[in-house]
Amino acid sequence: MSTPTSPRRIAKQARPITLALAAAFLISACESGPTEGELAARAETENLKSQLLSRDSIIGEMAVSFDEIEKSIAMMDHREIILGEITTGELDHDKRKKVIKDLQLMNGLMQENRDRIAELTKRLDKSKIEASGLRKKLKELDAMLASRDSSISIMKDGLLAKDFRIEQVSQQLTAMELEVAKREAFIEQQTNEMNAAWYVVGTSKELEERGVITKTGGFIGIGKTAQMNGDVTNNEFIEVDARSTARVPLGVKKARLVTEHPKDSYRIVEEGNELAYLEIKDPKMFWKLSRYMVAEVK
Repeated sequence: MSTPTSPRRIAKQARPITLALAAAFLISACESGPTEGELAARAETENLKSQLLSRDSIIGEMAVSFDEIEKSIAMMDHREIILGEITTGELDHDKRKKVIKDLQLMNGLMQENRDRIAELTKRLDKSKIEASGLRKKLKELDAMLASRDSSISIMKDGLLAKDFRIEQVSQQLTAMELEVAKREAFIEQQTNEMNAAWYVVGTSKELEERGVITKTGGFIGIGKTAQMNGDVTNNEFIEVDARSTARVPLGVKKARLVTEHPKDSYRIVEEGNELAYLEIKDPKMFWKLSRYMVAEVK
């Protein structure tokens, strides 16, 4: 006669079976993979990441493009100033040639920037991202181009009156010619900036009111020393080329330099009963200590 099996013994014998069933269930779950809900959540996360990366990429690239367009507009402004200086006097063959070259460069820059703004706008529309700041910047740049286009048109009309041909002032450069012209203009602009100098002439009161000079020291308002204000902007000065500026007009009874310049590098020329002008004898030496000249006159 068999002996009855105790409950504890039955449970002990059943444990391996339970463990085996649990392992089988886990293996089955692993083999079946994530649920549809999990897959959908993962896909949504990856999609959001992709959108954010795309948005950041577009914003970064546009910021670079905006900077390049603004530099291009600054180059056009610089060429316009140079053209204005050239066309005020008589135009010989070399000057006419430079005017045509600069105008063709400006035509190319204008078209290049317009095409770039159109492409950036198209890309922004296609991206479908909310970027009101980017659209506002594009409109600002477009308005800046429109303003330059208007001033260039006025300049062209003036040149046509000086016997320039319409095809000369309207000609477009090829892509390669434009790149070469841009590189040459950039080098010339850098050279001019390196050789820029500034001067201002005025009475003590005028210079102080405009923030060009400050006065320190002295006693109860007497014996103060004037010196150039380090925070004054270039807008208060007349910009010149340090290499070629030989004279600074004065037309006063008395004059003295507030800024420091070697005495052997200049002289103040008297004509009649007044100090007519300051003559720069050695430009390199004159501007060595300071690129600014402040003359206080009476």
